[in-house]
Amino acid sequence: MFWKKTVNDLIHGMEKYDCYILDDEDAIIVKDIYDGCDPKKQEYLMIHERLVDDKLVEINKWIIKGMYIGHKDEPMNAVIKDLNLFKVENGRLGFNAVYNYKEGKFIIPQNTWSEVGTRYYNLHLKRYKGFLASFEIKSDHEEDDEFSYTCPITDCTVDESFEVTDGNYYAIIDIDGTIRGNKLFKGDSFSKITQIIDLDKYESLDAFKNERKQLCNDEKQRRKQEYHQLLESRNDGNISPYLDSEVAKVLNLKKYKCYNFDNIK
Repeated sequence: MFWKKTVNDLIHGMEKYDCYILDDEDAIIVKDIYDGCDPKKQEYLMIHERLVDDKLVEINKWIIKGMYIGHKDEPMNAVIKDLNLFKVENGRLGFNAVYNYKEGKFIIPQNTWSEVGTRYYNLHLKRYKGFLASFEIKSDHEEDDEFSYTCPITDCTVDESFEVTDGNYYAIIDIDGTIRGNKLFKGDSFSKITQIIDLDKYESLDAFKNERKQLCNDEKQRRKQEYHQLLESRNDGNISPYLDSEVAKVLNLKKYKCYNFDNIK
């Protein structure tokens, strides 16, 4: 009797970190390509292999930053077999891209959306007949964006940041990868939409994102400049952006000389 090989037969003994058997012909092989010790920088190579004439042929490959779902917890959580789709992890207990393993291409590319779907991924897919995708726009990070100091009034450590956040944006992505209606929704969540953006008014999604990010960067620089002008005008060594000196004046308005507070326990 003739025995036909499957992709599982060929990758069984292959050196790998993990794998996803998609069907009898397709599999995603995961390899750990990071040789350092910082888990925040860990990288994995995903390789789409296909069985062709009893041999494995590389169809596509890509790198992901961190891997938290995989076979070790929920073996087929990343695969939508009815649609021939594979959900690519974003390294934060979620997905940010979708790959069609029959066509050998991404329908939702990496690094366009922060998250594609939620923990109720397949429920949303059935409800919307598409993918709920989202991203956040905020200012670019610079080393001097954050600073800390001890409040002279309370002796508490205060952490401050100049970061500017524009908000969260959502869209429904159809199975062919297009943005439904070419519309974005802005809000604290998909249950709290406050604005609808027509992307027809922009050259591309990236053009919209770049415009909003530039506004955030400009606002951040304005805040930094205002802060440094405050320190210069104050010229007392206090780096707090708040009215600590004014509060101190009120606290020192009256001295209770007739009482001894030093012995209070």
